[in-house]
Amino acid sequence: MYESEVTRMEKLLELKEQILDLIKNKKNLDLENLFETIPTIDIAEALQDLDDVPYYLYIFRNVDSEYTASFFTELNVSTQQKIISSFSDKELIEVLENSFADDIVDSIKEMPANVATKILRNADPDLRKDINQLLNYKEGSAGSVMTTELIELKEDITVKDAIKYIRERGKNAETIYTIFVKDQTRTLVGTVDLDDLIFSNENEKLSDIMNKNFVVCHVHDDQEKIANDFKRYDLNAMAVLNKDDKLVGIITIDDVVDIIVEEATEDIERMNMVGQGHEPYLKTPIFKLVLRCAPWIVVLMILQVFSTMILSGFQNEIAKFAILSVFTPLIMDAGGNSGGQATTIIIRSLALQEFKKGDTKRVIFKEFLVSLIIGLFIATFAFLWLLFEMSVGIVDVPNHLITGVTTLGAKLLISLLVSITLLITIVVSRVLGATLPFLAKLFKRDPAVMCGPLITTLVDVISLLAYFVLWVYVFSPILGIA
Repeated sequence: MYESEVTRMEKLLELKEQILDLIKNKKNLDLENLFETIPTIDIAEALQDLDDVPYYLYIFRNVDSEYTASFFTELNVSTQQKIISSFSDKELIEVLENSFADDIVDSIKEMPANVATKILRNADPDLRKDINQLLNYKEGSAGSVMTTELIELKEDITVKDAIKYIRERGKNAETIYTIFVKDQTRTLVGTVDLDDLIFSNENEKLSDIMNKNFVVCHVHDDQEKIANDFKRYDLNAMAVLNKDDKLVGIITIDDVVDIIVEEATEDIERMNMVGQGHEPYLKTPIFKLVLRCAPWIVVLMILQVFSTMILSGFQNEIAKFAILSVFTPLIMDAGGNSGGQATTIIIRSLALQEFKKGDTKRVIFKEFLVSLIIGLFIATFAFLWLLFEMSVGIVDVPNHLITGVTTLGAKLLISLLVSITLLITIVVSRVLGATLPFLAKLFKRDPAVMCGPLITTLVDVISLLAYFVLWVYVFSPILGIA
């Protein structure tokens, strides 16, 4: 995996050098041939660290706009902004004419008002209307990610006429693999896949061959739900309807791939409390990274006050038996890790909509059984492992640690205390980790935001409390320690 990544980076570096060499030597024909044969995403990635706008302008002025339009949409927003600011109105119009509205909207959202205004001013009336329509939908909704460039045909036309229409207009559509069929009132009545058209009799009507059992979404539906529907029904494209159930756009599989990446990135950032940012790491200013991370570290430090209170409350016991403090990191880490595992599994299942209404109790009970088995296994292993550590001197146990108890007895005692604490901690943390995502959903909060830091804090408190309560109220009385 690592070697293939290194090879890919080497190829991108070679591609960058090749492009710059073609530009410097003004080999325009070779430059255009390169754009014809290499995916524009690879070219954009090869040039992602290039800040010299003149090189980009040279490409846009000497390569056919058919290629440079898609190249433009693959560039990061800061580079797009610099290019647009340097474009003449004519150059900008050429890029816009060959771009899809949803791609333009993705760029406009991140740009300053003056740059966005320049784009809208130069877009043709139909494209401007589509852009404004998309910009008015809530971020993360179907309306905000849909495209309005689609092929929609009436149900009473023949297959022959449909294929002719696709040949004439299909190049300007986002996809030609799924055709949307409407009636006279613009109501969606079916879909036809391209292969169905090709293999049907040319005199048949679309109403005879269309699929009437199709999946749709509405403009205000959440994009994560849409991505799940694409996966569930194995779709290439989905119709987007307005409040009157009229067809207003479509979402295609390439949009869904972007949604999946965006949602996954967002969840990872939230679970690790590093804010939300979509700029490439090397393009993000240092101060911005600091602001994104530092506040959450402070918040988590404040939340740890409960753990501090417990340690403070039992400091006399820790002072008398300092060896108790040696195993606190082990117990806290085990609890945090097991709770985090359960939370991750449940959040993923919730995101994939694997649970039905009423499944909460079944899930929590199942997680209890899983945690009990894992806890017993870990407790047994920990008992034997800690005995080994103390026997070979990895952990030093002072002679006569406890009056009237042999050194071997003290080792057995400590191993048993830690093992029982681990069993309690793992069971509680996994059940808690499975429960919190459902509570977050109940209160309409994002589980990825709520559960990550909360499970860590709660498990730390519970594990420390179990550890010292067991020692003070169970083991000490048995041993007759005051």
